[in-house]
Amino acid sequence: MNRAVIRALRVVLVLLALGAVAAQVLIVVVPVTQFSRPPDALNWSYMSVGVVALLCVEAGLLALWVLLSRVARGSIFDHEADRWVWVITAAGFLAALLVAGLCVHAGELSDAPGMVLVGFAFATAGVGFALLMTVMLGLLRTATGLRTELEQVV
Repeated sequence: MNRAVIRALRVVLVLLALGAVAAQVLIVVVPVTQFSRPPDALNWSYMSVGVVALLCVEAGLLALWVLLSRVARGSIFDHEADRWVWVITAAGFLAALLVAGLCVHAGELSDAPGMVLVGFAFATAGVGFALLMTVMLGLLRTATGLRTELEQVV
Protein backbone atom coordinates (compact mmCIF):
# COMPACT_ATOMS: atom_id res chain seq x y z
CA MET A 1 0.00 0.00 0.00
CA ASN A 2 1.10 3.56 -0.63
CA ARG A 3 3.13 4.97 2.30
CA ALA A 4 1.50 8.40 1.93
CA VAL A 5 -1.93 6.86 2.45
CA ILE A 6 -0.74 4.99 5.52
CA ARG A 7 0.78 8.17 6.98
CA ALA A 8 -2.40 10.12 6.27
CA LEU A 9 -4.51 7.45 7.96
CA ARG A 10 -2.21 7.50 10.98
CA VAL A 11 -2.58 11.28 11.25
CA VAL A 12 -6.36 10.89 11.13
CA LEU A 13 -6.26 8.16 13.80
CA VAL A 14 -4.13 10.34 16.08
CA LEU A 15 -6.48 13.30 15.60
CA LEU A 16 -9.50 11.13 16.38
CA ALA A 17 -7.80 9.72 19.48
CA LEU A 18 -6.89 13.21 20.71
CA GLY A 19 -10.48 14.30 20.13
CA ALA A 20 -11.78 11.33 22.11
CA VAL A 21 -9.43 12.08 25.02
CA ALA A 22 -10.43 15.76 24.96
CA ALA A 23 -14.10 14.78 24.98
CA GLN A 24 -13.52 12.47 27.96
CA VAL A 25 -11.85 15.27 29.88
CA LEU A 26 -14.65 17.69 29.01
CA ILE A 27 -17.33 15.17 29.98
CA VAL A 28 -15.92 15.04 33.51
CA VAL A 29 -14.24 18.42 34.07
CA VAL A 30 -16.97 20.75 32.82
CA PRO A 31 -19.82 19.40 34.98
CA VAL A 32 -17.60 19.22 38.05
CA THR A 33 -16.11 22.71 37.77
CA GLN A 34 -18.67 24.82 35.92
CA PHE A 35 -21.98 24.06 37.58
CA SER A 36 -23.07 25.72 40.81
CA ARG A 37 -23.76 22.42 42.52
CA PRO A 38 -21.87 19.14 42.20
CA PRO A 39 -23.26 16.50 39.85
CA ASP A 40 -25.73 14.05 41.36
CA ALA A 41 -25.65 10.26 40.97
CA LEU A 42 -27.58 10.33 37.69
CA ASN A 43 -25.17 12.83 36.16
CA TRP A 44 -22.20 10.80 37.37
CA SER A 45 -23.65 7.69 35.75
CA TYR A 46 -24.23 9.55 32.48
CA MET A 47 -20.68 10.89 32.57
CA SER A 48 -19.34 7.41 33.27
CA VAL A 49 -21.23 5.93 30.35
CA GLY A 50 -19.87 8.68 28.10
CA VAL A 51 -16.29 8.06 29.23
CA VAL A 52 -16.63 4.28 28.75
CA ALA A 53 -18.17 4.74 25.29
CA LEU A 54 -15.21 6.92 24.32
CA LEU A 55 -12.83 4.30 25.74
CA CYS A 56 -14.47 1.85 23.34
CA VAL A 57 -13.79 4.26 20.48
CA GLU A 58 -10.16 4.56 21.59
CA ALA A 59 -9.83 0.75 21.71
CA GLY A 60 -11.18 0.56 18.17
CA LEU A 61 -8.72 3.23 17.03
CA LEU A 62 -5.85 1.33 18.63
CA ALA A 63 -6.92 -1.85 16.85
CA LEU A 64 -7.11 0.07 13.58
CA TRP A 65 -3.56 1.35 14.18
CA VAL A 66 -2.32 -2.21 14.71
CA LEU A 67 -4.05 -3.44 11.56
CA LEU A 68 -2.66 -0.50 9.61
CA SER A 69 0.83 -1.38 10.85
CA ARG A 70 0.29 -4.96 9.69
CA VAL A 71 -0.76 -3.65 6.26
CA ALA A 72 2.40 -1.54 6.08
CA ARG A 73 4.52 -4.61 6.90
CA GLY A 74 2.58 -6.79 4.45
CA SER A 75 1.46 -9.18 7.19
CA ILE A 76 -2.25 -8.48 7.25
CA PHE A 77 -3.12 -11.91 5.86
CA ASP A 78 -2.49 -13.75 9.09
CA HIS A 79 -4.86 -15.32 11.59
CA GLU A 80 -3.56 -12.93 14.28
CA ALA A 81 -5.26 -10.05 12.44
CA ASP A 82 -8.64 -11.67 13.21
CA ARG A 83 -8.29 -10.73 16.87
CA TRP A 84 -7.92 -7.04 16.04
CA VAL A 85 -10.97 -7.09 13.77
CA TRP A 86 -12.93 -8.60 16.67
CA VAL A 87 -11.69 -5.79 18.95
CA ILE A 88 -12.99 -3.20 16.47
CA THR A 89 -16.30 -5.07 16.16
CA ALA A 90 -16.86 -5.44 19.89
CA ALA A 91 -15.74 -1.89 20.70
CA GLY A 92 -18.01 -0.34 18.08
CA PHE A 93 -20.98 -2.46 19.09
CA LEU A 94 -20.52 -1.75 22.81
CA ALA A 95 -20.05 2.00 22.27
CA ALA A 96 -23.20 2.19 20.15
CA LEU A 97 -25.24 0.25 22.71
CA LEU A 98 -23.99 2.41 25.58
CA VAL A 99 -24.89 5.63 23.77
CA ALA A 100 -28.22 4.13 22.69
CA GLY A 101 -29.05 3.15 26.25
CA LEU A 102 -28.08 6.58 27.50
CA CYS A 103 -30.27 8.28 24.87
CA VAL A 104 -33.26 6.05 25.59
CA HIS A 105 -32.93 6.55 29.36
CA ALA A 106 -32.51 10.32 29.08
CA GLY A 107 -35.39 10.49 26.59
CA GLU A 108 -37.70 8.57 28.89
CA LEU A 109 -36.78 10.68 31.91
CA SER A 110 -37.35 13.98 30.13
CA ASP A 111 -40.27 12.73 28.02
CA ALA A 112 -38.38 13.41 24.80
CA PRO A 113 -39.40 10.87 22.16
CA GLY A 114 -36.85 12.29 19.73
CA MET A 115 -34.05 11.31 22.10
CA VAL A 116 -35.46 7.78 22.28
CA LEU A 117 -35.45 7.62 18.48
CA VAL A 118 -31.83 8.80 18.44
CA GLY A 119 -31.04 5.98 20.88
CA PHE A 120 -32.65 3.43 18.58
CA ALA A 121 -30.72 4.90 15.66
CA PHE A 122 -27.45 4.44 17.55
CA ALA A 123 -28.41 0.85 18.40
CA THR A 124 -29.25 0.13 14.77
CA ALA A 125 -25.98 1.70 13.62
CA GLY A 126 -24.04 -0.35 16.17
CA VAL A 127 -25.62 -3.61 15.07
CA GLY A 128 -25.07 -2.68 11.42
CA PHE A 129 -21.42 -1.84 12.10
CA ALA A 130 -20.88 -5.12 13.96
CA LEU A 131 -22.46 -7.09 11.11
CA LEU A 132 -20.34 -5.22 8.54
CA MET A 133 -17.17 -5.95 10.50
CA THR A 134 -18.18 -9.61 10.74
CA VAL A 135 -18.48 -9.71 6.95
CA MET A 136 -15.08 -8.01 6.65
CA LEU A 137 -13.62 -10.59 9.04
CA GLY A 138 -14.99 -13.35 6.81
CA LEU A 139 -13.36 -11.74 3.79
CA LEU A 140 -10.06 -11.44 5.67
CA ARG A 141 -10.22 -15.11 6.66
CA THR A 142 -10.97 -16.13 3.07
CA ALA A 143 -8.08 -14.04 1.75
CA THR A 144 -5.77 -15.47 4.42
CA GLY A 145 -6.77 -19.01 3.47
CA LEU A 146 -6.25 -18.31 -0.23
CA ARG A 147 -2.84 -16.78 0.45
CA THR A 148 -1.79 -19.76 2.56
CA GLU A 149 -2.97 -22.11 -0.16
CA LEU A 150 -1.13 -20.12 -2.82
CA GLU A 151 2.11 -20.15 -0.77
CA GLN A 152 1.87 -23.95 -0.53
CA VAL A 153 1.45 -24.23 -4.31
CA VAL A 154 4.36 -21.94 -5.07
